[in-house]
Amino acid sequence: MAHPPPPRLWYLSNHRDALQAHMHILHKLGNAKTEANYHAYYQTLIKDGTANGATSNAYLTSSDVPFKTKCIIMKYRTGTLYNQKHAVLFKLSTSQTCPLCPQVDSALHILSGANTRK
Repeated sequence: MAHPPPPRLWYLSNHRDALQAHMHILHKLGNAKTEANYHAYYQTLIKDGTANGATSNAYLTSSDVPFKTKCIIMKYRTGTLYNQKHAVLFKLSTSQTCPLCPQVDSALHILSGANTRK
């Protein structure tokens, strides 16, 4: 039985650009929109001292926070928590209204608890 060849390793002279290009080609990673609002807001919080990176990311290493909760927090922080806005964008719905209440759906709306009384 033949073994697959070992992975080819090579030197990256420009770590950021070369690694980004490599990761995007293979895994579609490395092209994060650093001009997006989420990134800009967080960078502003770090620069003015409002956010402390060690404190705001402490939940990632905490054994008290379940893995599923960590995933939800990361999705919320990156703007990828699925909601009706995404459903409309992906053409899976025609309405941005929350399925549980008559308000507009959003990540904040989901995490604050939708008003289930119609």
